[in-house]
Amino acid sequence: MAKAAIGDLEGGIALCAWFESVPSFHDATLRELELRQGAPSRLVAHAFQMTSEVDAHGYFVLTKHVDVTFSIFELIEVQLFDFTEAGIIFAFSIEIDPDGTTLSFEPGYGVHGRIKAKRIVVSFQPHPTGSS
Repeated sequence: MAKAAIGDLEGGIALCAWFESVPSFHDATLRELELRQGAPSRLVAHAFQMTSEVDAHGYFVLTKHVDVTFSIFELIEVQLFDFTEAGIIFAFSIEIDPDGTTLSFEPGYGVHGRIKAKRIVVSFQPHPTGSS
């Protein structure tokens, strides 16, 4: 398998353009995970951009809040662990080989694992400033 970037996925370049960089998904919240045989599956993560600014409470200022949807077509393999009500992504990676594309996500908290499919398409829905 070859490492890939989100911009290598269909719709990924538009997401990178909106962020004005490649999003890391570090500390993104896994909002939805729907796996279906014979129909498209989807993974929705709430992501944001962390700035170097700190607010009055000492927290980093977060901007560019967005829900990113990975539409997953023709599941090949699924390995998920610690499936709980929520998941916080620590690290996110993409690999592409001739058989398909693999999304892997390591946990900060909760569910983690990998999903491989024939095709994965990225779309996104920005949130108004400061909302999640």
